[in-house]
Amino acid sequence: MLKWIKNTLIYLLARMLMGFVRCLSWDRSLRFGRWVGRRAHNRAGKTRETVLENLARAFPDMRDDERRQLAREVFEHFGMAAAECINIRKLKDLAAYVEMEPASRKVMDDLMSRGRGVVYATAHCGNWELMARALSRYGYPVSTIGRQSYDPRFTRLIDRFRRQGSVHTLWRGEPDLLERMTRVLKKGELMGLLIDQDTRVPGAFVPFFGKSAHTPTAASLVARSASAPVVTGFNHRRPEGGYRIVVEEYRLSDLPGQEEAILEDTRQMTARIEAHVRGHPEEWVWMHKRWKTRPEPPAQPPG
Repeated sequence: MLKWIKNTLIYLLARMLMGFVRCLSWDRSLRFGRWVGRRAHNRAGKTRETVLENLARAFPDMRDDERRQLAREVFEHFGMAAAECINIRKLKDLAAYVEMEPASRKVMDDLMSRGRGVVYATAHCGNWELMARALSRYGYPVSTIGRQSYDPRFTRLIDRFRRQGSVHTLWRGEPDLLERMTRVLKKGELMGLLIDQDTRVPGAFVPFFGKSAHTPTAASLVARSASAPVVTGFNHRRPEGGYRIVVEEYRLSDLPGQEEAILEDTRQMTARIEAHVRGHPEEWVWMHKRWKTRPEPPAQPPG
Protein backbone atom coordinates (compact mmCIF):
# COMPACT_ATOMS: atom_id res chain seq x y z
CA MET A 1 0.00 0.00 0.00
CA LEU A 2 2.79 2.43 0.92
CA LYS A 3 4.57 1.64 -2.33
CA TRP A 4 1.39 2.34 -4.31
CA ILE A 5 0.94 5.67 -2.50
CA LYS A 6 4.56 6.64 -3.19
CA ASN A 7 4.30 5.70 -6.87
CA THR A 8 1.01 7.58 -7.19
CA LEU A 9 2.51 10.72 -5.68
CA ILE A 10 5.48 10.51 -8.09
CA TYR A 11 3.10 10.02 -11.02
CA LEU A 12 0.88 12.94 -10.00
CA LEU A 13 3.89 15.19 -9.49
CA ALA A 14 5.18 14.24 -12.94
CA ARG A 15 1.79 14.98 -14.52
CA MET A 16 1.64 18.37 -12.78
CA LEU A 17 5.14 19.23 -14.04
CA MET A 18 4.19 18.13 -17.55
CA GLY A 19 1.07 20.27 -17.40
CA PHE A 20 3.12 23.29 -16.35
CA VAL A 21 5.64 22.80 -19.18
CA ARG A 22 2.81 22.59 -21.71
CA CYS A 23 1.58 26.00 -20.58
CA LEU A 24 4.89 27.56 -21.61
CA SER A 25 5.94 28.72 -25.04
CA TRP A 26 8.39 26.49 -26.90
CA ASP A 27 11.44 28.65 -26.11
CA ARG A 28 10.46 29.14 -22.47
CA SER A 29 9.86 25.43 -22.00
CA LEU A 30 13.41 24.71 -23.22
CA ARG A 31 14.86 27.31 -20.87
CA PHE A 32 12.82 25.81 -18.03
CA GLY A 33 14.02 22.31 -18.94
CA ARG A 34 17.60 23.46 -18.87
CA TRP A 35 17.01 25.04 -15.44
CA VAL A 36 15.46 21.80 -14.15
CA GLY A 37 18.47 19.89 -15.47
CA ARG A 38 20.82 22.26 -13.66
CA ARG A 39 18.87 21.83 -10.42
CA ALA A 40 18.89 18.05 -10.85
CA HIS A 41 22.67 18.16 -11.29
CA ASN A 42 23.04 20.07 -8.03
CA ARG A 43 20.72 17.81 -6.04
CA ALA A 44 21.17 14.32 -7.50
CA GLY A 45 24.42 13.57 -5.73
CA LYS A 46 24.56 9.82 -6.38
CA THR A 47 23.62 10.14 -10.06
CA ARG A 48 26.06 13.03 -10.49
CA GLU A 49 28.84 10.87 -9.05
CA THR A 50 27.97 8.10 -11.53
CA VAL A 51 28.26 10.62 -14.37
CA LEU A 52 31.63 11.84 -13.13
CA GLU A 53 32.91 8.29 -12.64
CA ASN A 54 31.90 7.36 -16.19
CA LEU A 55 33.46 10.51 -17.60
CA ALA A 56 36.71 9.74 -15.76
CA ARG A 57 36.73 6.26 -17.32
CA ALA A 58 36.04 7.58 -20.81
CA PHE A 59 38.22 10.71 -20.66
CA PRO A 60 41.08 9.99 -18.22
CA ASP A 61 43.13 12.91 -19.57
CA MET A 62 40.36 15.47 -19.04
CA ARG A 63 40.86 17.90 -16.14
CA ASP A 64 38.54 17.54 -13.13
CA ASP A 65 37.00 20.98 -13.67
CA GLU A 66 36.31 20.11 -17.33
CA ARG A 67 34.56 16.90 -16.30
CA ARG A 68 32.45 18.76 -13.75
CA GLN A 69 31.44 21.31 -16.39
CA LEU A 70 30.62 18.53 -18.85
CA ALA A 71 28.51 16.78 -16.21
CA ARG A 72 26.44 19.98 -15.75
CA GLU A 73 25.96 20.21 -19.52
CA VAL A 74 24.75 16.58 -19.63
CA PHE A 75 22.03 17.29 -17.06
CA GLU A 76 21.05 20.51 -18.82
CA HIS A 77 20.80 18.79 -22.19
CA PHE A 78 18.47 16.09 -20.91
CA GLY A 79 16.34 18.62 -19.07
CA MET A 80 15.86 20.39 -22.39
CA ALA A 81 15.26 17.10 -24.22
CA ALA A 82 12.53 16.18 -21.74
CA ALA A 83 10.90 19.59 -22.24
CA GLU A 84 10.99 19.09 -26.01
CA CYS A 85 9.11 15.82 -25.69
CA ILE A 86 6.57 17.16 -23.21
CA ASN A 87 5.83 20.30 -25.22
CA ILE A 88 6.00 18.63 -28.64
CA ARG A 89 2.60 20.00 -29.70
CA LYS A 90 4.05 23.52 -29.70
CA LEU A 91 6.62 22.51 -32.32
CA LYS A 92 5.25 23.67 -35.67
CA ASP A 93 7.61 21.85 -38.06
CA LEU A 94 9.22 18.69 -36.69
CA ALA A 95 11.02 17.85 -39.95
CA ALA A 96 12.70 21.27 -39.92
CA TYR A 97 13.59 21.02 -36.21
CA VAL A 98 15.01 17.49 -36.58
CA GLU A 99 16.71 17.75 -39.96
CA MET A 100 18.04 14.80 -41.92
CA GLU A 101 20.96 15.76 -44.12
CA PRO A 102 20.49 14.98 -47.85
CA ALA A 103 23.21 12.30 -47.96
CA SER A 104 21.57 10.47 -45.05
CA ARG A 105 18.16 10.75 -46.70
CA LYS A 106 19.59 9.16 -49.84
CA VAL A 107 21.04 6.26 -47.83
CA MET A 108 17.66 5.63 -46.20
CA ASP A 109 15.67 5.92 -49.43
CA ASP A 110 17.99 3.58 -51.31
CA LEU A 111 17.91 0.90 -48.62
CA MET A 112 14.18 1.17 -47.93
CA SER A 113 13.46 0.83 -51.65
CA ARG A 114 14.77 -2.76 -51.53
CA GLY A 115 11.65 -3.79 -49.61
CA ARG A 116 13.46 -5.65 -46.84
CA GLY A 117 13.17 -2.96 -44.20
CA VAL A 118 16.12 -1.41 -42.37
CA VAL A 119 17.66 -2.15 -38.99
CA TYR A 120 18.38 1.29 -37.51
CA ALA A 121 21.08 0.84 -34.86
CA THR A 122 21.40 3.88 -32.62
CA ALA A 123 22.13 5.06 -29.09
CA HIS A 124 20.73 7.21 -26.29
CA CYS A 125 22.20 10.37 -27.83
CA GLY A 126 20.66 13.75 -28.56
CA ASN A 127 16.90 13.31 -28.45
CA TRP A 128 16.25 9.78 -29.70
CA GLU A 129 12.48 10.10 -29.14
CA LEU A 130 12.25 13.11 -31.47
CA MET A 131 14.54 11.34 -33.93
CA ALA A 132 12.10 8.40 -34.13
CA ARG A 133 9.20 10.80 -34.69
CA ALA A 134 11.12 12.67 -37.37
CA LEU A 135 11.98 9.45 -39.20
CA SER A 136 8.29 8.61 -39.25
CA ARG A 137 7.49 12.12 -40.50
CA TYR A 138 10.03 11.61 -43.31
CA GLY A 139 7.93 8.65 -44.44
CA TYR A 140 9.72 5.69 -42.87
CA PRO A 141 7.36 3.45 -40.82
CA VAL A 142 9.11 3.15 -37.44
CA SER A 143 9.01 0.50 -34.74
CA THR A 144 11.27 0.52 -31.72
CA ILE A 145 11.91 -1.48 -28.57
CA GLY A 146 10.81 -0.14 -25.18
CA ARG A 147 11.23 -1.27 -21.60
CA GLN A 148 8.09 -1.11 -19.52
CA SER A 149 8.21 1.21 -16.51
CA TYR A 150 7.90 0.05 -12.91
CA ASP A 151 4.58 1.94 -12.95
CA PRO A 152 2.12 0.94 -15.72
CA ARG A 153 0.86 4.52 -15.84
CA PHE A 154 4.25 5.74 -17.06
CA THR A 155 4.34 2.91 -19.60
CA ARG A 156 1.00 4.10 -20.97
CA LEU A 157 2.32 7.68 -21.16
CA ILE A 158 5.35 6.55 -23.15
CA ASP A 159 3.24 4.41 -25.46
CA ARG A 160 0.75 7.22 -26.05
CA PHE A 161 3.53 9.71 -26.80
CA ARG A 162 5.08 7.39 -29.36
CA ARG A 163 1.78 6.46 -30.97
CA GLN A 164 0.94 10.14 -31.39
CA GLY A 165 4.17 10.41 -33.38
CA SER A 166 3.35 7.28 -35.45
CA VAL A 167 6.07 5.28 -33.67
CA HIS A 168 5.10 1.70 -32.76
CA THR A 169 6.64 0.11 -29.65
CA LEU A 170 7.53 -3.54 -29.14
CA TRP A 171 7.97 -4.11 -25.43
CA ARG A 172 10.96 -5.98 -24.09
CA GLY A 173 9.95 -9.23 -22.42
CA GLU A 174 7.02 -9.89 -24.72
CA PRO A 175 6.92 -13.43 -26.18
CA ASP A 176 8.43 -14.04 -29.63
CA LEU A 177 10.09 -10.61 -29.67
CA LEU A 178 12.73 -11.61 -32.24
CA GLU A 179 10.02 -12.95 -34.54
CA ARG A 180 8.01 -9.76 -34.17
CA MET A 181 11.03 -7.63 -35.02
CA THR A 182 11.66 -9.83 -38.05
CA ARG A 183 8.05 -9.34 -39.20
CA VAL A 184 8.51 -5.55 -39.00
CA LEU A 185 11.45 -5.80 -41.36
CA LYS A 186 9.73 -8.20 -43.74
CA LYS A 187 6.95 -5.62 -44.10
CA GLY A 188 9.63 -3.24 -45.42
CA GLU A 189 9.63 -1.04 -42.32
CA LEU A 190 12.30 0.44 -40.05
CA MET A 191 13.26 -1.38 -36.84
CA GLY A 192 15.03 0.95 -34.41
CA LEU A 193 17.35 -0.57 -31.81
CA LEU A 194 19.23 1.26 -29.05
CA ILE A 195 22.38 -0.80 -28.48
CA ASP A 196 24.45 1.34 -26.12
CA GLN A 197 23.37 0.16 -22.66
CA ASP A 198 24.30 -2.66 -20.31
CA THR A 199 20.93 -4.40 -19.90
CA ARG A 200 19.66 -7.91 -19.29
CA VAL A 201 19.42 -8.89 -22.93
CA PRO A 202 21.58 -11.18 -25.09
CA GLY A 203 24.86 -9.43 -25.69
CA ALA A 204 28.61 -9.62 -26.03
CA PHE A 205 31.59 -7.82 -24.54
CA VAL A 206 33.13 -5.30 -26.95
CA PRO A 207 35.37 -2.25 -26.43
CA PHE A 208 33.71 1.04 -25.54
CA PHE A 209 36.09 3.90 -24.73
CA GLY A 210 38.84 1.30 -24.43
CA LYS A 211 37.03 -0.79 -21.81
CA SER A 212 35.08 -4.00 -22.26
CA ALA A 213 31.32 -3.30 -22.12
CA HIS A 214 28.42 -5.75 -22.33
CA THR A 215 26.52 -4.71 -25.46
CA PRO A 216 23.24 -5.93 -27.03
CA THR A 217 23.75 -8.02 -30.17
CA ALA A 218 20.15 -7.71 -31.39
CA ALA A 219 20.92 -5.38 -34.31
CA SER A 220 23.16 -7.92 -36.02
CA LEU A 221 21.02 -10.89 -35.03
CA VAL A 222 17.70 -9.55 -36.32
CA ALA A 223 19.29 -8.16 -39.51
CA ARG A 224 20.69 -11.58 -40.31
CA SER A 225 17.42 -13.29 -39.44
CA ALA A 226 15.46 -11.04 -41.83
CA SER A 227 18.23 -10.53 -44.45
CA ALA A 228 17.76 -6.80 -43.88
CA PRO A 229 20.25 -3.97 -44.42
CA VAL A 230 21.63 -2.06 -41.44
CA VAL A 231 22.38 1.58 -40.76
CA THR A 232 23.77 3.43 -37.79
CA GLY A 233 21.94 6.68 -37.19
CA PHE A 234 22.41 9.44 -34.61
CA ASN A 235 21.17 12.93 -33.94
CA HIS A 236 22.88 15.90 -32.31
CA ARG A 237 21.97 19.47 -31.47
CA ARG A 238 22.61 22.15 -34.08
CA PRO A 239 24.13 25.47 -32.94
CA GLU A 240 21.08 27.30 -34.31
CA GLY A 241 18.68 25.01 -32.44
CA GLY A 242 17.04 21.70 -33.24
CA TYR A 243 18.86 18.55 -34.30
CA ARG A 244 20.61 17.01 -37.27
CA ILE A 245 20.26 13.29 -38.13
CA VAL A 246 23.28 11.56 -39.65
CA VAL A 247 22.86 8.06 -41.12
CA GLU A 248 25.49 5.67 -42.50
CA GLU A 249 25.03 2.21 -43.96
CA TYR A 250 26.69 -0.62 -42.09
CA ARG A 251 27.64 -3.73 -44.08
CA LEU A 252 27.35 -6.89 -42.03
CA SER A 253 30.52 -8.85 -41.39
CA ASP A 254 31.26 -11.72 -43.75
CA LEU A 255 33.18 -13.78 -41.19
CA PRO A 256 32.26 -17.45 -41.71
CA GLY A 257 31.08 -18.26 -38.18
CA GLN A 258 27.80 -16.63 -37.11
CA GLU A 259 28.92 -16.04 -33.53
CA GLU A 260 32.14 -14.41 -34.68
CA ALA A 261 30.31 -12.34 -37.31
CA ILE A 262 27.74 -11.07 -34.79
CA LEU A 263 30.54 -10.17 -32.38
CA GLU A 264 32.36 -8.25 -35.12
CA ASP A 265 29.16 -6.41 -36.13
CA THR A 266 28.53 -5.42 -32.52
CA ARG A 267 32.14 -4.25 -32.15
CA GLN A 268 32.01 -2.12 -35.30
CA MET A 269 28.60 -0.57 -34.53
CA THR A 270 29.76 0.22 -30.99
CA ALA A 271 32.86 1.90 -32.43
CA ARG A 272 30.55 4.19 -34.44
CA ILE A 273 28.56 4.96 -31.29
CA GLU A 274 31.76 5.83 -29.45
CA ALA A 275 32.87 8.14 -32.26
CA HIS A 276 29.54 9.97 -32.13
CA VAL A 277 29.65 10.27 -28.32
CA ARG A 278 33.20 11.62 -28.47
CA GLY A 279 31.96 14.31 -30.84
CA HIS A 280 28.94 15.21 -28.66
CA PRO A 281 29.74 14.01 -25.12
CA GLU A 282 27.23 16.34 -23.45
CA GLU A 283 24.37 14.53 -25.23
CA TRP A 284 24.89 10.93 -24.07
CA VAL A 285 23.39 9.23 -20.97
CA TRP A 286 26.43 9.13 -18.71
CA MET A 287 24.00 8.43 -15.83
CA HIS A 288 23.86 4.83 -17.06
CA LYS A 289 26.29 2.32 -15.51
CA ARG A 290 27.70 1.29 -18.87
CA TRP A 291 30.48 -0.93 -17.51
CA LYS A 292 28.44 -2.57 -14.75
CA THR A 293 28.55 -6.19 -16.02
CA ARG A 294 32.00 -7.69 -16.06
CA PRO A 295 33.24 -10.64 -18.12
CA GLU A 296 33.53 -13.92 -16.28
CA PRO A 297 37.14 -14.72 -15.37
CA PRO A 298 38.71 -17.43 -17.51
CA ALA A 299 38.47 -20.92 -16.07
CA GLN A 300 41.56 -22.01 -14.21
CA PRO A 301 43.21 -25.23 -15.40
CA PRO A 302 42.77 -28.16 -12.97
CA GLY A 303 45.54 -28.92 -10.56
